[in-house]
Amino acid sequence: MINEELQIVSNLTGVAPEKIKFSDDGFLSRGYVIGSGRIVFKFKRNPDVSYKNEIKMLNFVNSLNLNVNLQKVGWTSEDDSYLGIYGVIGRSLESIELTDDDRKNYGKQIGSFLQKLHSVEYQDAEKLSVNEEIQAWQERFEKSKDSLSHYFKDEEIEKMNNFVYFTAPARLSSLGENMVFSHGDLGMGNIFVDDNGKIGIIDFSESIYLDEAADFMDIEDDELCKEILGSYNADDILKEKVVIRRTFRPMFVIGTYSNRPENEIMRFVNKIGEWLNQNN
Repeated sequence: MINEELQIVSNLTGVAPEKIKFSDDGFLSRGYVIGSGRIVFKFKRNPDVSYKNEIKMLNFVNSLNLNVNLQKVGWTSEDDSYLGIYGVIGRSLESIELTDDDRKNYGKQIGSFLQKLHSVEYQDAEKLSVNEEIQAWQERFEKSKDSLSHYFKDEEIEKMNNFVYFTAPARLSSLGENMVFSHGDLGMGNIFVDDNGKIGIIDFSESIYLDEAADFMDIEDDELCKEILGSYNADDILKEKVVIRRTFRPMFVIGTYSNRPENEIMRFVNKIGEWLNQNN
């Protein structure tokens, strides 16, 4: 399978197979990378995966003036089996040890990007209410309980349970929702910075109408998140929604990382531990 896909990429790009790097990091796709991300191909792991929405979204966001580096569609297949993209060159924020100046610089750019993105109207995008989001998080939380039990006592998991099913839903409901067109997966791994310090954003495959707090919850660096919220001119209601979402996230994400290296899992364990210590 991998050799066949390598040959397809080679034939389409004219790059020799030995110069194409295979990447097995994606949950939904196998990746093939050329020139440190200059070109990226994705092939489906599961036949239910589709690249049609991602293609539509990439073409749409490239029609906007978002003032960040963006991926561009390069190659598509008639049977929707792969997608080739001209990539965003640079390093992901999760791979960089950020300084205070970095956080201010990147936070300003990301906040400005989100202001522009959230003001866009896109009629074809689906909508997911806060209640629907919460239900999805709760389902993932249940699937994460085996992983949580390796690191936390029963009484600690019970505290999480109360937060996930009662405290967080009630508070988010009382704060209301402000639906905006959102990136949908704006984690540190999907934000890149080039040699000139300009931000690039990748992976719009999950773009959808969500509450505006959604695009802040995956920013794991606390100080960077504050800088982004400041640049975005977030009010107190939005800031509180973001705090609740960022508290909630490690409790349901940890199960997704159960087969990942221990250091990746521990960053979620530590976040939950901090919350438990604050709520003794």
